[in-house]
Amino acid sequence: MSSCPACDSDRLVKVADYRGAHKIFQELRRERCEECGLQFAAPMPSAPELNTFNTSYFDNAHGGQASDPCAQAFFYGLAALRCEYVLRYLGKRSIDVRSVLEIGPGPGFFARCWMERNPHTTYFAIETDASCHQKLHGSGVRLVNVDNGEAPPACDLVVLSHVLEHVDAPTRLLHVALSYLVPGGAIFIEVPCNDWEHKTLDEPHLLFFDKKPMGCLLARLGLEDIEMSYFGKTIRDLKNAGTRLRLWQRARSKLIQIGFLTPFERMRRGMEPLRSRLERAVLAPYLAHRESAEPAWWLRAIALKPQVADHS
Repeated sequence: MSSCPACDSDRLVKVADYRGAHKIFQELRRERCEECGLQFAAPMPSAPELNTFNTSYFDNAHGGQASDPCAQAFFYGLAALRCEYVLRYLGKRSIDVRSVLEIGPGPGFFARCWMERNPHTTYFAIETDASCHQKLHGSGVRLVNVDNGEAPPACDLVVLSHVLEHVDAPTRLLHVALSYLVPGGAIFIEVPCNDWEHKTLDEPHLLFFDKKPMGCLLARLGLEDIEMSYFGKTIRDLKNAGTRLRLWQRARSKLIQIGFLTPFERMRRGMEPLRSRLERAVLAPYLAHRESAEPAWWLRAIALKPQVADHS
């Protein structure tokens, strides 16, 4: 790759070998853009390789979908917090959402949460991993098969939650996403924030965002009223977690799994969207309910498509 995927600068430097185990992620390097700070895999896997990987994403990346109650509570609780973030932004701007398009919803945690709170909404989704389709149908989601030439109608809200870090050409994907968004509609994006700093593998992520590269990318697309926030435990704390803390967290998880919730399920400020004791207990140590002033586990961004749009 000769230019940055976020800002198109050609000021690129290698910073490390890319840490990948799957065959399509081996023998890559991690590069950094000197202009906006984005780090990314180089060279990118080919389009056919990525397509094959993503059509069975959950099997390839995670060995299948987690189905135990703690995992379900974790992912649904995260979705509830994201949903609240989006609704708060929309409410401040008096934006009424009647239709949503989510690109890459997985098994549909955000969709379920949104539909429970907004049952009048028509919810569309584009999902390449067929193992998720049954759950999406069960949540009332209308699947759109773009490979067969289908397209959703223009929607009031487009959602990409933990999708953008997996693509080789984010500008191209966002151009497509914005073509499905009405002028004045909102686009919500969540990505991990520079998770190469605290994880032992880089895969399956291709792009590593912080606020600056995300802001550059959204500004290039002409989006307005951009809001970005960090949520979760800070990267500094994630990097500095010692052996004693990790052992305690494992013991804590085992206690929760056997139903010992009382010491861990206390309601904290920001947890109001979490509907159950189990959700609060499993999410509490990740601080997913807490906005951070410094880089943290999750980066959220939301913005508006201009009333008169020009994405040329």
